[in-house]
Amino acid sequence: MINVTPSSPRVAVIGCGHWGKNLIRNFAELGALAAVCDQDMEKTKEFSSHYGVPGYSPDEVFSHPDIDAVVIATIAPLHESQAEAALNMGKDVYIEKPMALSLEAAKKLAALAKKHNRILMVGHILNYHPAVAAIKERLPALGILRHIYVNRLALGRFRHHESILWDLATHDVSLILSLVQTMPSSVYAVPQAYLTPDYPAAAFLNLTFPSGLTAHIQTSWISPFKEQKVVVVGDKGIVIFDDQKPWAEKLSLSTECLTWAEGKPEAHSSPCHTYIPLPESEPLKNECLHFLTCIQKREQPLTCGEEGVRVTEVLEKAELSFLSRPESHLS
Repeated sequence: MINVTPSSPRVAVIGCGHWGKNLIRNFAELGALAAVCDQDMEKTKEFSSHYGVPGYSPDEVFSHPDIDAVVIATIAPLHESQAEAALNMGKDVYIEKPMALSLEAAKKLAALAKKHNRILMVGHILNYHPAVAAIKERLPALGILRHIYVNRLALGRFRHHESILWDLATHDVSLILSLVQTMPSSVYAVPQAYLTPDYPAAAFLNLTFPSGLTAHIQTSWISPFKEQKVVVVGDKGIVIFDDQKPWAEKLSLSTECLTWAEGKPEAHSSPCHTYIPLPESEPLKNECLHFLTCIQKREQPLTCGEEGVRVTEVLEKAELSFLSRPESHLS
């Protein structure tokens, strides 16, 4: 019944929805898909038939001796309980973002993985994009980092199980923390409840780091255009990652942007702009392959449970700043 290559870990994907179907496809292409599962039995049957693997219930996935690892792509409120059940049954676990909806829950899962000596990986996909690897390689050319800003805008899918911060900003908090390599000293978020009171459809998240570096993230479910852009500003250069551009133009480096006079910056009249070549590869496939490699080598993933805890801590602080604003429903 198990349709995998002999050397590959055997993976079951729980959740055959909007994103789960992409995970199912990638693990199948990597020769690791062993089973599928969804609360909608018709979906389970559909994906089971299409990929030629068994369709199981969650309990069967957790207890099945021929399943090595579980990929959780269900709604956010189920992530904690399903990951806990899988870890307790000795399975390695990949959780789609958000890892959990509270810092306490995230810490519990990370501790549980450590207790059972299991791989725990969180689906912070930007870390597996070739552009992000290239940005990290070029950080020295930027000089001292001054500011990072991210726009993640689109016209809905509206989520009703988690706020826009947990849905969209998760990616970018993870990216910023990986670039800065330290936790922010200040976290502040401003909700934008344009459509219905107390249900933000957009948000601004501001981070300040001990070095003085600042970052902000703009997220929206109601933008009429799609934008996924990261700008990293240093005192010697600026790198721009625009994921909506074709591969040849996704990443650019601007140098000689500023001149300094008496400690004050001035814009250079003719900065140098260059595109940075990138290998074309699907970030999700890179991420899935990384998970399989970590299982085989028993290595900590790049986006391990502890990394997920750090991201969750920032998001929880941001969410609390939502709730602490008495006028937030008017924003």
